[in-house]
Amino acid sequence: MFERFTEKAIKVVTCSQEEAIQAKHSSLQPEHILIGILKEGTGIAARFLRASGLTPEVLREKTNLSISIPQKGALDVLLFSPAVKIVLKEAWTESTLFGANFVSPDHLFLSLLNHNDNIATLLKNLQIDVERVTSSVIRVIEKKKNTVAHPEASTKAYSFVPRYFAAIPAIFEEQDSAQIMKTAKEKLVNTNFEIIGTEQILMSILENKDPDMAHILEEVGISYDGFVNKLNDLNSRNEEYDQNECLFTPRAFFAINSAYEIAKELGSTSIKAEHILLGILQEKRGIAYKILNDMGINTEHLYKKIFTPIEKQKPVILTVIRLAKEETRRLQHSVVGTEQILLGIIGEGTCIGAKVLKDLGITLKDARLEVEKILGYSNNYTEKDVNFTPRAKKLIEVAWSLAKQFKQPRIESEHLLLAMLQEKKCMAMRVLENLGVDELEITQGILKAIKEKKYAALKNPDESA
Repeated sequence: MFERFTEKAIKVVTCSQEEAIQAKHSSLQPEHILIGILKEGTGIAARFLRASGLTPEVLREKTNLSISIPQKGALDVLLFSPAVKIVLKEAWTESTLFGANFVSPDHLFLSLLNHNDNIATLLKNLQIDVERVTSSVIRVIEKKKNTVAHPEASTKAYSFVPRYFAAIPAIFEEQDSAQIMKTAKEKLVNTNFEIIGTEQILMSILENKDPDMAHILEEVGISYDGFVNKLNDLNSRNEEYDQNECLFTPRAFFAINSAYEIAKELGSTSIKAEHILLGILQEKRGIAYKILNDMGINTEHLYKKIFTPIEKQKPVILTVIRLAKEETRRLQHSVVGTEQILLGIIGEGTCIGAKVLKDLGITLKDARLEVEKILGYSNNYTEKDVNFTPRAKKLIEVAWSLAKQFKQPRIESEHLLLAMLQEKKCMAMRVLENLGVDELEITQGILKAIKEKKYAALKNPDESA
């Protein structure tokens, strides 16, 4: 259900669950979702409701009076009421009506009003003009739908697989991560729990003793026995559980998806132990992370200790992405598109992709001018790290799949170029076509360069090593 929810929509559900637990209610109700929308606070509906004088505190007081469901004993998993299940399911329908591919907090709000009469009554009792707020939310959503800052910002024109959906099968299929997941499932059997958590994953990494990871973990003072001893001191799994309809606990779910993203961004076609541990550390939540802190581990230092050796291997994609982000900032834009990734490949200069484009007469200067003609300069730049357009994310996803098909350990520039050929409507291909280069020339150039690289490796095996 949650694979099509944005992170902000998932945060709404998380906040609503925390609210229900604090109120000692035994199940999640639509009123809790409404409080979650207000607490998350970034949605259009939340802003209009606050402008109307509604706050989480006011709503909490009214909700506690209207919901009388006493909690019976300690619950590790908060149940979703039938009414909430309908709201969450129909939120996807609401999003599709506006041409969106993901559920946002505002789609949850509209679903609440359209599929639960109690919410409209509750808001009216609090002197909220429901019709005005609803029409305002719809008007802003429609306006946003028709305003696209970057040509690739809309995902409507093509199929885009959400990262949350793709990571789960991948983590069980990858040779390196499959064994970790297998051991984690075995660890789960020895508990009273039904879902894999971050603690089982980290125990599995410690037990499997990956040579590189074992050395790093031992250096910072993390041992299997030490971790298990700390784990045995815990009598609650509340650090893991915010949701209940998931293969993993939500904390493990996010950690695994972070691992999946990290592996791709570092160019690896395998999800390894280091990526999974980096995912746990990056999420900064869950039992495993809590125990590491309780053990006195400097998690930021551990993250750098794992990340630095990978970075020193200088994966091509890291350089390409860094240069792509610099090109984005140069034009004062806030998102990296496929055309910026193309500029990153050309700017890297030494990779196969750069050499192929150079042989076809493509220079960084000419490509930059073409990008400037299409995009122009903007004033959307912020000091925060720039994000990728959905199509740029899809491009990296396709490149990752191509590298795996070619049985390569890393995503290389040639895989990114081939991915551009598959994403024919991407901005990168538009730039290349405007520069007079076609698909066949690029494909032939890549195949020729790969053959030359293989020949050079056979001729000078020591240098290639």
